[in-house]
Amino acid sequence: MKITEHIYVVGGGKWGFGISHEIDCNVFMIDTGSGLVLIDAGTGLDPERLDANIESHGFSVKDIKAVVLTHYHGDHACGAARLQTLSGCEIYAPELEAQAILTGDEKATSVALAKGGLYPADFVYPKSAHVAEVKDGEMISIGNLVLKAYLCPGHSLQDMVLFAQIDGKNCLFSGDFVFAHGQVLIQCLPDVSLSPYAEAMRRIAKLPIEAIFPGHGVFCLENGVSFVEKAVESFDKGLLPQQLYYFT
Repeated sequence: MKITEHIYVVGGGKWGFGISHEIDCNVFMIDTGSGLVLIDAGTGLDPERLDANIESHGFSVKDIKAVVLTHYHGDHACGAARLQTLSGCEIYAPELEAQAILTGDEKATSVALAKGGLYPADFVYPKSAHVAEVKDGEMISIGNLVLKAYLCPGHSLQDMVLFAQIDGKNCLFSGDFVFAHGQVLIQCLPDVSLSPYAEAMRRIAKLPIEAIFPGHGVFCLENGVSFVEKAVESFDKGLLPQQLYYFT
């Protein structure tokens, strides 16, 4: 699905657009003029569906230059190793989560807890050949695309949101940090942290966000900062923002 001149959505399951495996996150593709960048990679299950979506826009998996992972949960990250093998692309991930992605650490990523539930019982978190560690404030540049990374603990150990100007809009790829109407996804996992989550949300609310592209559910092309501001309103009252209703 083409969203803007250079941004596409090529993956998403039952909590998104229903165009790839049912538990895939939204996978966004950016044409940089010098190859493709994927924001997240899905589960790696039924991968031919993701490939077909990329090819339907006249591209190939081999055109992928980078996969930028917002965090290490399996529905976002487990498709990356295969794409790296096929294309030779670099995988970028938050610095404190990169090692778990590299080694396929199912305990650290909470995949082990979700086997037989969210994930099939025989699901395997694949190891990657190389994962580049991204620090807070670091710029990732590929072709004419420059992504600024903000590391935001809360939903996971170190969620990464990505800010860029694309097609004349200030865009935020928010992963599972924040969703439509200020919803969040707080799970009973060891890497969830609430006070740092609130502080990170206040920080991101200061960005001049127009378009916002969450890891599940709908995206928005105007006034995307309102999603973040609504979550901040709840945190500022000492309350939790509304839970992502797809998962409740």
